[in-house]
Amino acid sequence: MKKTIILFLISILLLAGLIYFSGPEEILNSLCKANLTFILIGIFLWFLGSVTRTLRWNILLSKSGTNVGFMETWKIFVASMFISNLSPAKSGDLIRPLILKRADKKSYSKTLPSVIMERILDLIVLIIIAIVSIGVLTLNVKNLSSWVTISIGFYVVAIIFGLFIVSSERRTERFFIKVFKVFSFIPKVKKYEKKVKSSSKKFQRSFKAYKNVRTFVIPAILSFFVWLIEGLIIYVSFRSIGLSMGLIPCIAVMPISILVGILTFLPGSLGSSEVITVTFFTTLFSVTLPQITTVTIIARLLSFWIYVILGAILFSIKFK
Repeated sequence: MKKTIILFLISILLLAGLIYFSGPEEILNSLCKANLTFILIGIFLWFLGSVTRTLRWNILLSKSGTNVGFMETWKIFVASMFISNLSPAKSGDLIRPLILKRADKKSYSKTLPSVIMERILDLIVLIIIAIVSIGVLTLNVKNLSSWVTISIGFYVVAIIFGLFIVSSERRTERFFIKVFKVFSFIPKVKKYEKKVKSSSKKFQRSFKAYKNVRTFVIPAILSFFVWLIEGLIIYVSFRSIGLSMGLIPCIAVMPISILVGILTFLPGSLGSSEVITVTFFTTLFSVTLPQITTVTIIARLLSFWIYVILGAILFSIKFK
């Protein structure tokens, strides 16, 4: 718990430092003058993204024999994002099956593989976009490919390591024990720690449902749409303060800021993601520090904080 508080303080300091050096008055002035039409478009894009993510998860759930109504799945997904967006490296995603179990009596061990496969698909898609981004962006930035290559290498190893863990019941059990210890500060989570052994066996059986490659065709396509929408949110954020930025750069920089930001292990990459995005855009394009900081704040409000605020409300309802 102390480590979490320290990480949050670091995130807040990074954000405060970024805003201070960017010019608080200029940022506030730009935010007040932001075009409401583009902000509303951004909110619509957030909703479209949440629906796409929910549809993807719903499909993965159905492959393991778990059927949940779409609206219920959406509520649980958004509720889980409250924890996920505020946890280091989005480790809070693992609490989503617990909310599903609490709300709809679905087996945690049976639904957990769907979340893991969802994260693997996200990483694979982000890595693909990042590799393409190297060709687009390294024309202007020296050594950018080195940063991206190191990040990609880390995530490839992480995916292989993750598959290595879930391929063994014993390794899975040990992993579950460590995860439950991390979130043991939540009373409802702590009581499930005793069921780790039996859950590991069920998990192994459920995970076999995802061995067929054809299972991932539609979820993979939806994953590309998810991140296209995230790029569109950045594009709309630029337009909201009267700046014209191409869609391709918005999509190209986005995976880099996410992949590198997650490696900082700050809660939801808060602070680090903003700093990385600002650094890349000010280096790559003719935008001022106050402008790109304003854009980043708007984009994070539309793609991050809506999940946190609405998710907190739904979490309090679904996981009493």
